[in-house]
Amino acid sequence: MTTIRSVEGSVFSEEDFRKMVEHAPIGILIIDRSMTWRFVNQRFCEITGYSREELAGKTFLDITYKEDIENNLTLYQQLLDGKINEYFYEKRYVRKNGDIIWVRLAVAGVRIEGNYSHMVVSVQDIDESKKYQKALELKNEELDLLFYKASHDLKSPVTTLSGLCHLLRHDHEGLSQDESFLHLEQTVKRLQIQNEALLQLTRIHDLKPVIESVKLDGLVKRILKEMNVNGTEIKYTDLEVVIQTDESLLSIALRSILDNGLQFKNLSGHARLLVDFVHSQGRNKITVTDNGPGIPDHEISHIFNMFYKASETSGGSGMGLFIAKKAIEKLNGELMASSTLGEGSSFSLVLPDV
Repeated sequence: MTTIRSVEGSVFSEEDFRKMVEHAPIGILIIDRSMTWRFVNQRFCEITGYSREELAGKTFLDITYKEDIENNLTLYQQLLDGKINEYFYEKRYVRKNGDIIWVRLAVAGVRIEGNYSHMVVSVQDIDESKKYQKALELKNEELDLLFYKASHDLKSPVTTLSGLCHLLRHDHEGLSQDESFLHLEQTVKRLQIQNEALLQLTRIHDLKPVIESVKLDGLVKRILKEMNVNGTEIKYTDLEVVIQTDESLLSIALRSILDNGLQFKNLSGHARLLVDFVHSQGRNKITVTDNGPGIPDHEISHIFNMFYKASETSGGSGMGLFIAKKAIEKLNGELMASSTLGEGSSFSLVLPDV
C-alpha cells in the first residue's frame, strides 16, 4: 500500500490522503491536456452544482462564464507552452441551475520529463465577498454623487449670501462693528471654503490622469503667485526639472500642501517654506517643509483624514490634506508627513517616474 510521509515524519496511507482531499474546504481538481477532469473533489461539485458523472462529459470551458473564456484560454495556453508554471485567476462559473458564481483559482502545471501532463487546481468560492465588494462600490458611487450634488446645489445660495453680506457692509457702515453681522460673514466664508473643498474632491474623482511634461519650478511658482505669500520666505532646491505627470492633479495636491504650510506660520510671525525635489530609484519626490509649530506624534497618523483639524487655529475646511492625498493616490503615488514640535513639518509627495 502506498504511503505518504508528513513533514513531522508520521505516515498517511493513500486512502487517508484521498479522504483529506475529498473533504477539503476548497475545490481540488486535476485536469488533463484535453481540458477534461481527471479528478474533482466533493467541494467542487458543491460549488458548481454538478455531480462527478455530469462533469465527466464536460471540459472546464463548458462551465466557464462566456466573458471569462478568452482570458482563461490565454492563461491555459501559456501554461501549456511552458511560458508560465502557475497562475492565479478570478473567474465566473455557470452553475447547473444557471446561477453565475465567482471563484478564485490557483493553477499549477505538472510536467513529466519536461512535457506538460496535467494541471492541479484549487478553487475557492468568493461569490459572497464579490457581492459585498460590488455593494460597497455602489455605496461609494452613491456617496460620490451625494458630494457632487450637495456641493453644486450649495454653490449658488452660498454665493448669494456672500454677495448680500458684501452689499450690506457697503450700505451700512456700522455693520462692520456689529458682532452678529461679523459672525454671519465668518459663517458664510466657512461655508464657501467647505463647499469649494467638496467641489475639489468631486473634480479629483472625475479626472482621468493625462500624463504630460510638467516644468516643476514653473508650476510651484505659479501656484505661490496665486496665493497670499506676503511676508513668507520661500526657498527652492533643485526644482528646475521636467517630470511626467498629470499637471492638474499635481497642482491640486501642491496647492493644498503649500496652503497648509502658510496657515501654520512660525510663532514669531515669520513664515518660511522650503520646496525641494529629489529623483531616486525611479521615483520623483517633492517635499514641502514649513517652520510652523509642528504636529504632535499622536496627531500625525490622523492628519490625512477627512475633516480632521490638528489645530483649532486652522481656518481651513479640514479637508486640504485629505484632498492632497486623494490627488496623489490618483497618480499612483503616496503622500507622507513628518514633524518635530516647535520646528515645523515636512510633507513629501512621491510620484512614480513614468
